[in-house]
Amino acid sequence: MISVIIPTRNEEEGIGKVIREIKKLGKNYEILVVDKSEDRTPEIAKKMGAKVIRQRDAGKGNAMKLGVKKAKGDIVVFIDGDDTYPPRYIPKMVKLMEEYDFVRGSRIKYLRNAGLLHFLGNLFFSLLASIIYGRTTDLLTGLYCLRKADFERMKLKSSGFEIETEIFIKACKMGFRRKEIYIEYKPRKGKAKLRSFKDGFRILKTLLLGVF
Repeated sequence: MISVIIPTRNEEEGIGKVIREIKKLGKNYEILVVDKSEDRTPEIAKKMGAKVIRQRDAGKGNAMKLGVKKAKGDIVVFIDGDDTYPPRYIPKMVKLMEEYDFVRGSRIKYLRNAGLLHFLGNLFFSLLASIIYGRTTDLLTGLYCLRKADFERMKLKSSGFEIETEIFIKACKMGFRRKEIYIEYKPRKGKAKLRSFKDGFRILKTLLLGVF
């Protein structure tokens, strides 16, 4: 079984389509929505057959760690609930896990859809991460997969959006076999949750301190 973990906060505009597309992939996918919403997101997710886990502590990192704790699959896939990442790439990424330990979707060809400030920020952070730790074209991608056991071995500390950075750093330091594939990235549905400067500072701090 493959566990697909979707951290959500007020994603009622996109979550239905994301779950619908994942369900088209087959029955071997467990769909876990880890939710901290005030809108209809959990109601929609539950109605569509996803397992909804209510999150007490705020933060994407906390949501992801809770999702992995509840996941039944040996491989965990992370995807956002705003319909920016097409789930059709998931089977290819899971297949690549036969050769690699950490497979990530790179939005580099479509990253301008995230907005100019996020586009430039991600380019800067990706370049810095490549220099310090290991090559990446999209440090902050929200679509990637790895083994549940490896995720747990990382003993992640991040509570917010900086968790993608921490995971990448630890994957490099732990010697994971890494692979990136190019993916499409669409303009998001609903309001963005990433705070450019506050979250950007936390990402930069994580990169410079190396987490450990």
